[in-house]
Amino acid sequence: MIITEGARPANREPTRATAAYAIIRAVPATFTQRFQVRFDECASDGTARAAALLRYVIETAFGHSTHEGFPLAWYNARGLFWLVRRAHLDLHRPMPYGTALDVTTEVLGFRRIWARRRNTVRDTSSEMLAIVTMDWIFTDRAGNPARIVPEMEAAFPGKSPRLEIERLELGDPPAGLEPLEYVVPAHQVDPRGHMNSAAYLDLLEDALTDAGVDPQERPAVYELEYLRAALPGEVLRRFVWQQNDGWAMVASTPEGMPVVKARRQRGTDFGGRADA
Repeated sequence: MIITEGARPANREPTRATAAYAIIRAVPATFTQRFQVRFDECASDGTARAAALLRYVIETAFGHSTHEGFPLAWYNARGLFWLVRRAHLDLHRPMPYGTALDVTTEVLGFRRIWARRRNTVRDTSSEMLAIVTMDWIFTDRAGNPARIVPEMEAAFPGKSPRLEIERLELGDPPAGLEPLEYVVPAHQVDPRGHMNSAAYLDLLEDALTDAGVDPQERPAVYELEYLRAALPGEVLRRFVWQQNDGWAMVASTPEGMPVVKARRQRGTDFGGRADA
């Protein structure tokens, strides 16, 4: 099921003003897509892993783009792509196998080469289960930052031009901490030819499980900052350590070039209210 909001109001003549409203909206449109938690997306407790939720959110962003006239073929033809730079997942409630989830995405704003989306996840009773904020970088075929094209700015008008990408400051790993090596497997590579953004959450949660931490405990907050694409067969050195009230991870190349930073902390349950 796909639901869209922000179209021209019903029962109005398509005047010049309302026709313009249908193309360039005064407020950013939202786009909702429904998913059902699959068996293979669940951990041993029968609830969805964090990586599954991130995949839903990314797929909904793709759906929104396609609905507005920018399908994957449009990007491929022009050698332009969106890459995730930053993700903040606020997970409030477990999502058991079979749960129907409505993921709603909204573009909050643009800068020259990046955009921010706010995504909410609700069950069919409208109970809020999670909020995910993501920063996306617009790139060319080689992965270099590119200016967002005017037609895309017109289709996705943002609320604020003053947004700033926040950095995830973790500090250095503890002295003497030995890294774990990880070889990027082919099954975690997406159509862009590199390790999928959600796979890094699996990488962190595997390490948490090894440390005796239950990654399915909710509420929880995950933060990720993506710094470099990891290619199939590439070796990553993964440092994972306990930090304050949570856990931190830095994955880098053998030469020390950082690939991703991530952190998991205990979250706060906001009671599932719909206006969170």
